Amino acid sequence: MKLLFLQLPRLDHDTTSPGENTMLAAACLTASLERSQESRYWTLLPTPPEQEAGSDQTLLEAILQAEPDVIAATCTLWNIERTLHLLKRARKRIPQLKIALGGPEIAEEHPLLRRAVADALCIGEGEPLFPTILHHFRTSPTASGRSPLLYRASDAKPLRLADALPPPDHPINKPDAFGMAYLETNRGCPMKCAFCCYNLRRSATTCLDPEEVAERIRILRKRGAKEIRLVDPTFNAHPRFEEMLTMMQRINRDKKIAFFVEIRADTLTDKQALMMAKAHITEAEVGVQSTDPKVLKIIHRPLNEQKVWRGIEALLRHHIKPTVDFMYALPAQDAEDMRRSLNWLARFGDKIHPQFLPTLLLPGTELRDRAKELGLHAQKLPPYRVLSTDKLTPKQLAEIEQAAAETLGGFDSPTPRFVGKRLEGLFNKRKRTQGRKDTRTEEKNRNTLYFDFSYETFHEICETIHEAVAREPHILWQFVVTLDEEIPLDFIESLITMIRRLPSHWLDRLISPLNHKKVVSRRLFIKINPLVTMDPSWLAEAEDLLENAFH
Repeated sequence: MKLLFLQLPRLDHDTTSPGENTMLAAACLTASLERSQESRYWTLLPTPPEQEAGSDQTLLEAILQAEPDVIAATCTLWNIERTLHLLKRARKRIPQLKIALGGPEIAEEHPLLRRAVADALCIGEGEPLFPTILHHFRTSPTASGRSPLLYRASDAKPLRLADALPPPDHPINKPDAFGMAYLETNRGCPMKCAFCCYNLRRSATTCLDPEEVAERIRILRKRGAKEIRLVDPTFNAHPRFEEMLTMMQRINRDKKIAFFVEIRADTLTDKQALMMAKAHITEAEVGVQSTDPKVLKIIHRPLNEQKVWRGIEALLRHHIKPTVDFMYALPAQDAEDMRRSLNWLARFGDKIHPQFLPTLLLPGTELRDRAKELGLHAQKLPPYRVLSTDKLTPKQLAEIEQAAAETLGGFDSPTPRFVGKRLEGLFNKRKRTQGRKDTRTEEKNRNTLYFDFSYETFHEICETIHEAVAREPHILWQFVVTLDEEIPLDFIESLITMIRRLPSHWLDRLISPLNHKKVVSRRLFIKINPLVTMDPSWLAEAEDLLENAFH
């Protein structure tokens, strides 16, 4: 039987850097299958290259051509809606197709999975369960219309991390085309944060010995790694943390590899920060979340503010740049605590990378289960952003967001210009059209459609935009209208209104300010003919109109 892994990428508007979509889960599940007796019955199909940049239709055609018997898909906050949409279309074309869903987004009470097209849902780490799921698919075909079977990691015997990961010399253990590699050394987290589901899905910890890690780093170096991100939830929770640092110093004396880690700053000593620097750990992410004891007690986040401060100062002293995370819209958190958090971040200036993040009620977390009790109201769809709390109205949260944008910069970089003779960040080259329905098959998951404006074809421009999004609702769109003359702004307002009425995308729900609906996933631009001179006041009004409507 033929098995295909899918993991759809996180889409954004940044055209200057490559995205990251390393399929670590698929690698571990493949290793688990290879170590089992079940492997003799399965052929692993290569994941279609269209997964990374293709539109849904393009990827669907590649899947149909591969003819898999089973698709195992990793679901995350940013891809679950698109993944379910794609798999539903695949099942229609291949009725006998079996589908297994896993990943951090899978939870028993997940609102999107009640009617999802899935035969098995894996909650928690899948390595000990995956051969069993495939055995069931092979020997006991699922009847159509049946609810998916639930598999929980807590019901299986926990694996040692060394037995869960692919062998060090496995082909999957390699950097991407840009020299980035990922490495897991410690699975399990000592924290019990109410907003996170990690600790609920694995209570015990398991880690690699320093020499096992050393072997993996040596292989990654030989294979061209320039940066290694340790995906451990808390790197300095490793029981042999200082031994790990000593080993990394020894292997990386020439500092050809830069490491990125996540740590607890309140348990970090100056000696350890120095050792991290000598190992060439250049970035460390630190989660603080709040400094209010009432808030911290509810979210089960023990914190000594002075120790956190000293830990961050130690990182800075040894030239390790910290990313410091605070959260807003937590239960019992008032406006004063959030302003205190902003001031806490601002006093470091550009020495740190500050992150002031909205609270998300992720499926499977304690915070989501207690939302009604705690007075939290959130979006029903991903990313489940909290819209109001027991202490703060949507208007007050919007004011905090605005203060954060002014103090720290926007949650995500806005578009620098919507109107001009030259426009930055467009996804693909111009395809000239007079506004008639575009018959092109969209091949990419980020597309730009261009229109030469005329009054006669304005209705067709609107129709084309509407139909494009209807065909591909989960990809990102840019619509560029080219003008040879000034037009009444009413036409631009009509296009804005039409785009705003389209079904929302998860990026819209994540980034748009709470007090103002800005569209992020589908944006409208006005390109001015280079040979034409227009009234500066008209240009300014058009820019202001689009800037207020789109991100």
